[in-house]
Parts: sequence; C-alpha cells; structure tokens
Amino acid sequence: MKKSGMKATSLRTTMIFAVFIIVLIATTGFYYAQGWLSEFATEVNNTTSKPKVGESDSDAQALKQLQNEIASNQASGNKANSITVSSQNYQTQVTQDLNKYASDNSISITNYSFEKPAGIKTSPSVNGSQSNFVTITLSDPIPFTNLMKFIKSIESNLPKMQLTGINLSRASNSDSDVTVEPLVIEVYTKL
Repeated sequence: MKKSGMKATSLRTTMIFAVFIIVLIATTGFYYAQGWLSEFATEVNNTTSKPKVGESDSDAQALKQLQNEIASNQASGNKANSITVSSQNYQTQVTQDLNKYASDNSISITNYSFEKPAGIKTSPSVNGSQSNFVTITLSDPIPFTNLMKFIKSIESNLPKMQLTGINLSRASNSDSDVTVEPLVIEVYTKL
C-alpha cells in the first residue's frame, strides 16, 4: 500500500492560497457590510427626524396655545408680584404713596410712625408675606368726601394696604367736615 501524502511545499502553498481567499472574502464582506450599515443609519436618521403626518401641526398648535396662556397670565403674575412690597424699602414706598393720595384729595399728613401700635395683633406670616404697620396723623378738619376718596385710594393700592380701623367725629363748625384720630394702616411686605 502506497501512502499518498502531501509534501510540505504543496501544503504550504495550499495554506497560503486558503489564507489569501479568507482575507479576500473578509475584505469583501466588510466592504458590503459597511455600505449596508451606512444605508441603514441614513434610513433610521430620516425616520426619526421627520415628524409623522399631522404630528408637527399638533405640536405647533400646542406651542401656540402655551404661548397664549403665558401671555394672558403675565398680567396676573405682575399683579401678584406687586401686591407686596419689599420689607427693606416699604417705608419709602408707603410714604410716597400716602403723600400722593393725600395731595390728590387735598389732605395734609402731619406725622408718620412705623412702629406697631399697642393692642394690634399681627397675623402670622403667610406665603412669604408679613404685616407691617404705619400710623398717620391727618390735619383736622377734613371734608368727609375727601377723606372717603383718600381711604379708597389706600384700600385699592398696590402694594396692598388696608386700614385697621377708623375713629372720626363731626367737626364742630361744619356739617361736611370731620376730625379723624390717627389712622393705623396695615402694609403687606415680602419676607
């Protein structure tokens, strides 16, 4: 029996040829796989970046509605911010406001006091605001209608101020004039 075998040189040649074929197949496969992955990535990118039919319209409408709500609530937000005054400068602001209201109604303020009057209970601070007080003394006698306009100006003021009470009596020499005890005004300030 004869052994048929390969010689070392022919085996080496066969192995080199096989490695060459494998490298050639791997290179070709890599080239086609890279092209396929590039096409797939482009397709995915186009699919995710384009909105679906009708989707962009609903998004635009939702955005427009949100912008309209923000614009319509801007006035409410500004008013809410102006209800209270900063606790650092409330005395200046209150003095300016009261002087303006007094001069608009032909009333003269003779004295200011920013100390809390005795016997007045302060409510606890609520939502970042606290009560401060100013006591004003008005020159007597005052026409009753001017006093009512002055009080209305105080009550409708921003930042918010309100009278804690009022004591008045008819002036002795006139039917339309009154004398007023010092007014205590509560002022709401930010903490």
